[in-house]
Amino acid sequence: MKTISISLKKNEKVYFLGDFHLGSLDKSESIKRERKIISFLDSIKSNAKDLFLMGDLFDFWYEYKEVVPKGFIRFFGKIAEISDNGTNIHLVLGNHDMWVIDYFKKEFKINVYNDLIKVKINNNSLLIGHGDGIGKGDIGYKFLKTIFKNQFIKFLYRWIHPDIGIKIGKYFSNKNKGKEHNYSKINNNRIFNYCKEIEEISHYDYYIFGHSHLSIEKEINKNSKYINVGEWIEECSYLEVNNGYYKLKRFSV
Repeated sequence: MKTISISLKKNEKVYFLGDFHLGSLDKSESIKRERKIISFLDSIKSNAKDLFLMGDLFDFWYEYKEVVPKGFIRFFGKIAEISDNGTNIHLVLGNHDMWVIDYFKKEFKINVYNDLIKVKINNNSLLIGHGDGIGKGDIGYKFLKTIFKNQFIKFLYRWIHPDIGIKIGKYFSNKNKGKEHNYSKINNNRIFNYCKEIEEISHYDYYIFGHSHLSIEKEINKNSKYINVGEWIEECSYLEVNNGYYKLKRFSV
């Protein structure tokens, strides 16, 4: 498991946010969402030492060796600007963008993680992940994830022309829209229970996840807390960290 250490000075902050689902369903709504995310990134770029993108940035992302999906140019431009200005950007892959190769690393100097990561911010220890496929239950998805992450399956999929392959991916990504909301509390409970099990073995001050589309802060015990950073389709929620201060907030233009 990857470990990251961050030393924050007084005026520096760390931000956690994700589940943008850019490209989801209606294009005009996706662009509005993209502009709101850019406004938020503009508002934090002067004090963000580290930025954690918690997965599912796109509703579907499949990266070929020489081709990436069209769109999101406004978002990419702002990410490039923030990275060039010195903010360390970390991407924890979600279930909608697990098919990343090296585009984000090479173009934007983004650190990409396929699994849970340990983070140390000053004196606090954190366990961070997207939240899909962990804990008990969700057997069907866990089986599918094993298939999706199989290197041979990914190799075969790349032989499909991008115009067709990306359309297929978008079709299946949109197929279950509307159902995901019904699983928000279920997923939050599943992730929370997983964190409780981990806490019995190894202590973390904070467990930070996404995936459930429901922002929440919940004590695991008196020394440990679970935080889900929510999503940007409706809530526009994020976690801000500064000098031992961990606060869920919502962004509005």
